[in-house]
Amino acid sequence: MKLEIIDNIIVLYLKPTETIDINFNDLAEVEGYFRDILLRLKDNYGVEIAGFYNINVFIDKEEGMVFRLEKDNVDYCSTFHQLEIRMLKEETTFFYEIEDLFSLPLDELDVYIYCEKIYVRRKTNKKAYLLYEFGKLIYENTNKIIINGKKMTSF
Repeated sequence: MKLEIIDNIIVLYLKPTETIDINFNDLAEVEGYFRDILLRLKDNYGVEIAGFYNINVFIDKEEGMVFRLEKDNVDYCSTFHQLEIRMLKEETTFFYEIEDLFSLPLDELDVYIYCEKIYVRRKTNKKAYLLYEFGKLIYENTNKIIINGKKMTSF
């Protein structure tokens, strides 16, 4: 699990091995899994979440899940440590924005150029750790990359 906190937004990235047993079509199961994650956040990172949150769940069955939590700025009584959530699920295609294309195994990647940036996606399950380590995960509005980007076929 990878955790990023920026202002009022918390982003959790879960690798496919962490989400293998989840039925993505059952929102109740995804919500239950999310509650387990909240307990791990508190125990492992000291992050306690209370209040009103809008949660977007981005799912790529091959790459994993991203939970994007945005705190809603409504009046909230912190005495009870309650959590109220509004959760939306979206199936998408994850890409990784990278800078150095030639340090990666190009025969295992689909490469797109979009808005003068390089985006890659794995063709196979080999070397999954490379993209996680070397690229910035892009999970929102990735259809623009597929539709409007130029897919590179040879190098």
